[in-house]
Amino acid sequence: MDIGQTNALAQHHPLCEDERMGRDLSGTIRSFLIILALSTCCFTTAPPDLQARVEQLEKYYVEIKEHFEAKIIDLETKVVRLEAKVEKQDSLLAVLKKGHKPLKENVDINQHLRQNATLRTCHEIHVANPSYPSGMYWIDPDGQGIGDPPIHVYCEMEAEQSDVKGTTSILHDSESKMDIGNCTEPGCYSRPIKYYASDRQIEALIQLSSYCHQHIRYHCRKTPLNFDGIAYAWWNVKDGERHEFSNRSTTCDQLAYTEGYDLQYVVDNVSLPITRIHFSNPFKGFGQHQVSRLRCRGKAKTEAMPRSCEDLWRMGHNLNGIYSVKGAKQMETVFCQFDKRPNEQDFQKRIGYQDIKTRPVYFFVQRLKNFSEELIPIPFDRDLVNIGGAMDSHSGVFTAPFKGTYFFSFAGLAVFKGKGNVFAFLSSSGVELKRTQFTVNYSDLINLSPITIQSTLRLQAGDKVWINFFFRNAVLIGGEGTIFSGWLLEEEI
Repeated sequence: MDIGQTNALAQHHPLCEDERMGRDLSGTIRSFLIILALSTCCFTTAPPDLQARVEQLEKYYVEIKEHFEAKIIDLETKVVRLEAKVEKQDSLLAVLKKGHKPLKENVDINQHLRQNATLRTCHEIHVANPSYPSGMYWIDPDGQGIGDPPIHVYCEMEAEQSDVKGTTSILHDSESKMDIGNCTEPGCYSRPIKYYASDRQIEALIQLSSYCHQHIRYHCRKTPLNFDGIAYAWWNVKDGERHEFSNRSTTCDQLAYTEGYDLQYVVDNVSLPITRIHFSNPFKGFGQHQVSRLRCRGKAKTEAMPRSCEDLWRMGHNLNGIYSVKGAKQMETVFCQFDKRPNEQDFQKRIGYQDIKTRPVYFFVQRLKNFSEELIPIPFDRDLVNIGGAMDSHSGVFTAPFKGTYFFSFAGLAVFKGKGNVFAFLSSSGVELKRTQFTVNYSDLINLSPITIQSTLRLQAGDKVWINFFFRNAVLIGGEGTIFSGWLLEEEI
């Protein structure tokens, strides 16, 4: 058979298209070897080492052929995997398209909400119109037209559980799996969580919701969270406070060679959101973390009749002004500054009646037992009056509820055994404000002497006031005549 016949047979061989593609290079090598073999048969006077060279070339051909066939199998496997992934992506895309059929309607809704930011949570949007689909929406938790700009969040509107409908999810930059690297010191891998919302808006959303949560999912192989009494991983919340993963035994802590995961839920509204995470890889394993979105649902409970500016804010009020709220015994008047948050100073001011009278604060307590301890607040046994609850008779300490001017008065009776004296002190937060001295110079008699002290003080909210004594040969007599009283003269508004 000549070379032309050989090539013709090769061209008409019924190979599939993939096999032809894979054997293009091997076909070229085969043709070269056939020519070389024919040359060997035709020229019998060829050098003796020609046959060895041909055998060597045939050996190389077999190795090259096996190498390329293995590559072809590997490529075919990858093609199959890619086709499967493409099919899965097409399926997901079809589901997303099906779930977002009213796309134009959804866009119109978002444009309307962004321009008219009256709704503060996804829960409020769902209550306003239960037919709205799940998707991205604009909300303004801290109030329309005040504070920070509206934020773009994901609203879950179509959950099967009714209490989950209207869940608000705030997105951030660490939702996908992220590798922790190979550092070995505890907590050496550190990543801040950056949310697509301001701290003020996040705080407002949490305060408006009945329940918020996040979770951290950790995929691991030989990368412990806690091992041999050492914490290798933890997370921080908004105030920087450190929280460690639970000490329960997990696949991660057991240093298993198989891949596992640990799931840590964080459900404390006060500390959320998660702001930073820390991991380490002390045993050269493998670790990846995922932090879920901050999810908040429901509506925080409020009184049917508001008792404060915070209750009014939760109910939806956001215009600064004077409001009436329910007091302890009657309606009271407050000024609410809604462009501040409930935990910020001057968010609420109680201005009372005609800006003159605030909530009343006054007390009248008695000491019924003798007292001789020195330089400590004198406790009292009986509360006759304690309006406003500012006086703690058991500790003997009065705490100013408002900034303003207060008046205090103490009266009692001391018994002296011969010569002696009593120093009475009116103190505030550890600082002596007023001192009175009472002295008896009769050495051979038992004498009684009244003890009194009065003062008008200007206090800041939270300042503490008490009475204490220094005795020399004297004791304070308990009874209905040993009294301490005080009241708010005027609040500074």
